Amino acid sequence: MLSSTVKVRVAALASAGVMALAVPAAAWAQQDPTSQASTPQASTGDTQGLDAIVVTAQRRQEDVRDVPIAVSAVSAATLDEAGIDVSRDLPQVIPSVQFSRSGASGLFFVRGVGTTNAAVGEEGANAFYIDGVYLGDLAQTINNFNNVERIEVLKGPQGTLFGRNATGGLIHVITRDPGDELEMHGQFGYANYQTVDGKLYLATPLVEDKLGIDLALTYHNQDKGWGRNLTLNREIHTENYWGARSKLVAKPTDTIKLTLAGDYYKNRDNLGLAWKIKPGTVGTGGVPGVEGQDSTANIIPLTRQKVYGTSLTGEFDLGFATLTNVAAYRKARNASDFDVDGGPRNLIRITFVSSSQTIQEELRLASNGTGPLQWQAGFFYLNSKASNDSDFTGLAFSGSGVARQEIRADLKTNSYAGFGELTWKVTDTTQLTGGLRYTADRREFDGTSTNVLLSGTRLPPSVQPIPRLKYNEWTYRVALRQDLTDGVNVYASINRGFKAGSYSLQSPANKPFLPQTIMAYELGLKSELFNRKLRVNLAGFHYDIDDFQVRSAAVASPGANLILNAATVKVDGVEMEFEAAPTDGLRLFGGATYLKSRFDKFGGPGADFQAPIVYPNPATCPASQFGTDNPGLLGPGPRTGGYLTCFGDVSGNRTPNSPKFAASFGASYSVPVGDTGKLQFTGLYSYNDGYYFEPDNVHRQGSYSLVNGSIEYRPTETFGIALWGKNLFDKEYAIQDLTTATGVTEALGTPRTYGVDFKLDF
Repeated sequence: MLSSTVKVRVAALASAGVMALAVPAAAWAQQDPTSQASTPQASTGDTQGLDAIVVTAQRRQEDVRDVPIAVSAVSAATLDEAGIDVSRDLPQVIPSVQFSRSGASGLFFVRGVGTTNAAVGEEGANAFYIDGVYLGDLAQTINNFNNVERIEVLKGPQGTLFGRNATGGLIHVITRDPGDELEMHGQFGYANYQTVDGKLYLATPLVEDKLGIDLALTYHNQDKGWGRNLTLNREIHTENYWGARSKLVAKPTDTIKLTLAGDYYKNRDNLGLAWKIKPGTVGTGGVPGVEGQDSTANIIPLTRQKVYGTSLTGEFDLGFATLTNVAAYRKARNASDFDVDGGPRNLIRITFVSSSQTIQEELRLASNGTGPLQWQAGFFYLNSKASNDSDFTGLAFSGSGVARQEIRADLKTNSYAGFGELTWKVTDTTQLTGGLRYTADRREFDGTSTNVLLSGTRLPPSVQPIPRLKYNEWTYRVALRQDLTDGVNVYASINRGFKAGSYSLQSPANKPFLPQTIMAYELGLKSELFNRKLRVNLAGFHYDIDDFQVRSAAVASPGANLILNAATVKVDGVEMEFEAAPTDGLRLFGGATYLKSRFDKFGGPGADFQAPIVYPNPATCPASQFGTDNPGLLGPGPRTGGYLTCFGDVSGNRTPNSPKFAASFGASYSVPVGDTGKLQFTGLYSYNDGYYFEPDNVHRQGSYSLVNGSIEYRPTETFGIALWGKNLFDKEYAIQDLTTATGVTEALGTPRTYGVDFKLDF
C-alpha cells in the first residue's frame, strides 16, 4: 500500500491543483482524437482551450485522460518551442525522468528506476520504443528528434502490454506518417562552438489515398569543443552525426494499412567519454581534480557509432477486432577508446568494439467497438546477439607484470512472451482493467579473459564455467478508474514488473546477476477544467523492488563495471503535471516530482548481497566492513590518490540518479504581427535537487537549475527565423560519475549554447 506520507502529499497536491487552479500537465501531445496528425501541431492557447491529447499507452488510440496510467506526452511543437531536440534533454520537460550518458549509451531513469551500467548487452530498466519497435541496446536510445509527432513517457512498470524491461516505465517515440499532400519542412541553424545543424522532412503521396512516402534527414557538426585537454593541448567535447529515416505507407484497402520503415544513424564524438578527475578529489599520483569542461587525460577519447534498422507493421481491420503485426530488425556497432583515470599517466585505458543485433516479432489482436468489454491479446518474440571485445591497458596492471588484459564476450538472448488484457466498463462512470503477461527468457554467455605480460607473453585464456540462464516470470496489472465529473477522474492501480538477469560482459569471471522485480502501487487524478483551459494531473506511488540491479567497479578488470544485486529498494513519490491556456496566445506548462528512493536492505551481517563502498587511499577496509580489500584493482597498500573498494552495508542510502525533488515550468506567448505574421516568445526553467551516482552516496551532484529561451518571428506561414539559447546561465552539472581504483572521474552536461535557426514549411 501507499505510505501515509504519500497519501498525505497526494491529498495536498490534489487540493492545491483543483482549488487553487494555478498549477496547471506535461501531457502536451496536440492531436485530433479522430485522426493522426502528419504535421507538427501549433500550440494553440486560444479561447477555445487546450487541444485534445490522444496517446497509445494501452496499445490503442485513447484520450490520455481516460488512461489509468501516469503518461507524459510531448508534441513536436512543444519540443521545438522548448529547445528539446535530443532525447538527453527530456528531463527538462518531464521532471520524473533523469538522464545519464556513458560513451554512446543513453541511460534513462524514471521515478528513480534505471540502469547505471552502459556495457553492451545491458538492457535498460526503462524500455525505449520507436513506432512500436523495442530498442534493447542502450546505444540506440540517444535520438535526435526530427520527424517526431510526439513522445509518450509511461511512468511505472508496464508489465502487461509492453512488458520487456519496462520496470520503471518506458519512452515511446512516435514519428510522423506521410499524408495525402506534398509536404516539406526544413531547418538550418548555426550556433556557438562552430556548430552547424540541418533538418529536412519531405513527404509526398505516390498514389492518391493509397500510397505515400516520406524522408527525414538530420545533420549536426560541432567543430569546436566545449573544453580542452590540458595535457595534449587539444579541444575535447565535440560531436558530429547524421541520420536518415523513411516510411512507405500503403493502404491497399480501407481495412489494411502497411508501413515499411527504415533508419540509419552515424555518430562520431567524445561527449560521454572525455572523463576528467572530479574537482575536490585527487587521482593516483596526486593528480588534482579539474574544473569546468577541461581534462588532463593522456589521450583524446573517441567513440564511433552506427545504428540502423528496418520494420514492417501491418494493421488489418477484421471488423470485430484489429490484427497488428510488427516485425523488426535492429543493428548497432560501436568502437570507443578512452582514458578511465582521467589523468596524464597511462593508468587505465580501454579500447573496445561492440555490436548488437536484434530480431523481433509481435502479433496483437485488439477488439473494436465501444461495448462494455474491450480486450486484446498478443505474442512477442525477441532474438538478440551482443558481442564485446575489450582491451584494458595501463600501469594499473603492471604491478602484477601484466601489460594488457583482453576480454572477449558474446551474449545470446531468446525471449518469448504471451499477454492479454481485459477492460470492463462496470458502469457509465466506472472502469476496471486487468492484464497478465508470461515471459520466458533464455540467455547464453561465452567469454574469455586473457592476460598479456610485459614481456609480450600471452597467458592461456581464463574460461569460466558459466551456466545458461533461464527466467520465467508472470507480470500483471490491475487498474480501477472512476469518473467524478465529465472532466475529472481518479484511478488506482497495482502493477508487477520484471527485468531479466544477465551477465556482465566486461567482467566474464563474475557470476551472473539476478532478475529485478517490482511491485508498484499508484493513486492518480486527471482533470480538465474551465472548458479545457486547464489540465492538471496528479499521482502518488509506492514501489517495492527486489534484487535491484546496481553498478560496481569490477574486481578482476580495473576500469570495468559489473552489475550487483541489492536486496530490496523502497520508493515513495508524488508528482504533478499541468498545462493551461488562460488567454489568447499564452500557454503555460510544467510539473514537479518529489521522490524518496532508498536501499531498504543492501549489505550487513549475514546479508545475501554486500554493497560496494569506496575509501580514499591510503586506506584499508574498516573492520566493520563485511569484506576485504579489493586486490584486483591496484592492489592493497598505501599510495597517493585513488580509491579502495570495500564491501559493506549501505541500507538507508539513496539509490543512484534519484533526486529528491525536480521541477520544470515553461511559458509560450504568441502575438500577431501584421496580417500574416506572428512573434513567439518561449521560456523554460528546470530545477534538479541533486543526486548520487553510486550506492555508497560518497559523491553527489548538487542542485542546479537550467534556463532555455527562444524568440521566433514568422512573417508568413512558410518562413521563420528563431534566436535561441540553452543553459543560459552556463550551469555545470555532471551526467556521469565513475569511481575506480585510480580516483573519481566525471563527465559534464551541455554548457551554454546559443544560435539562430531558419525555417521553411510548405
